Amino acid sequence: MKIRISKEYVLLALLIASSVAYLVYKKADRVHYRLPALEPVKQEDITSMTVEKGDGKIVLEKAGTDWVISPAGWKADRVKVDEMREMLSTLVITELVSESGDYGRYQLDEKSRARIRAYAGDRLVRDLTAGKAAPTYNHTYVLLPGDRNIYLARGDLGRLFSAPASEMRDMLVFSITPKEVTSVQIEYRGESRTFKRMERGPDAKGADKAENAATDHSWEDASGDASSTAVLDSVLATLSKVYCGEYLPDDRKAALGSPVTVITITGRSEARLSIFEREGEQVPAVSSQNPSPFVMPDYKQEELDKALAKIFPGRATAKGAQTPRG
Repeated sequence: MKIRISKEYVLLALLIASSVAYLVYKKADRVHYRLPALEPVKQEDITSMTVEKGDGKIVLEKAGTDWVISPAGWKADRVKVDEMREMLSTLVITELVSESGDYGRYQLDEKSRARIRAYAGDRLVRDLTAGKAAPTYNHTYVLLPGDRNIYLARGDLGRLFSAPASEMRDMLVFSITPKEVTSVQIEYRGESRTFKRMERGPDAKGADKAENAATDHSWEDASGDASSTAVLDSVLATLSKVYCGEYLPDDRKAALGSPVTVITITGRSEARLSIFEREGEQVPAVSSQNPSPFVMPDYKQEELDKALAKIFPGRATAKGAQTPRG
């Protein structure tokens, strides 16, 4: 009986010793392994980025204070570009995931992956290949140049860098500062009216002084009529920021024909907005501040229709301005 018990203790001691040795070995192995450390880079130093996926390639380049999407030449959304630059500048490798080379499992195969590069001038400062997001969407599976291992990098890279170029565009198509505008010309279905901004003093006289008493200016046409002041102020407020509903193909621009409405605004510079006949559910438009044709937002067009009906009484009703849907 005693011999049997002693044997059991010996076997238990051996099992414990082997387990401890294994854990010590694994811990030592982990201590000796080092994750790749990426070269530090400042967000503001990044001046261009490229994303290659499949047969497509998107190039984002800084042009003055703007960013441009090549090869189309579209203006990029600055908020999204800054988020992309920040993500790359703060990128950290957090974990080794696999040494097996099973890239398809992590969408790091040639068909699915996105090759991302960032440059500071001509110097390459970031180079990595992004696959799918981890289940938490807080990390992305990545490959690094010259390294076959699969790692986790902090952040969901695919959310920004795998988006098509159309989703990286700046949707702001027309912008003015109303208080800087000195004249407004509106051409509508063959008729034209030009309004000049007139500063109002405390004893100023106007066609409707009560209506304009809260303003420090009036809008007068060639006859001195200032009755459209409130309407012109509403037009400028409507056009202060116009974000398009969507862009139209660039080749549509030449086929749009003659605009129904042309609004030319002069201040520190000149800006022109041309609006065309409704086509089904869409009202096409062109801006001097953007090279691509676009779709006017419905709520902006409805506000302009109300103003046009007051500025050109009878004309809008007779011709049926850009009649709202429904």
